[in-house]
Amino acid sequence: MTFEQRVQRLEEIVQALESRDISLEQGLKLFEEGIACLRDATADLSRVEASVQILRQHADGVIEATDLRG
Repeated sequence: MTFEQRVQRLEEIVQALESRDISLEQGLKLFEEGIACLRDATADLSRVEASVQILRQHADGVIEATDLRG
């Protein structure tokens, strides 16, 4: 599942939970699924953040890659 698909599924889960037309058991299953989606989406973001770099071009034309967090 992609990050975008996880976010979409989370939105669907929230809507279902807000509808109040589900049983307690269904709500619990959706809640657990939502937590798993959120955990996976957070891990996706962490991986992307670790690989993002800022490219800087110096006056002499040299391009330097710097870690976003550095």
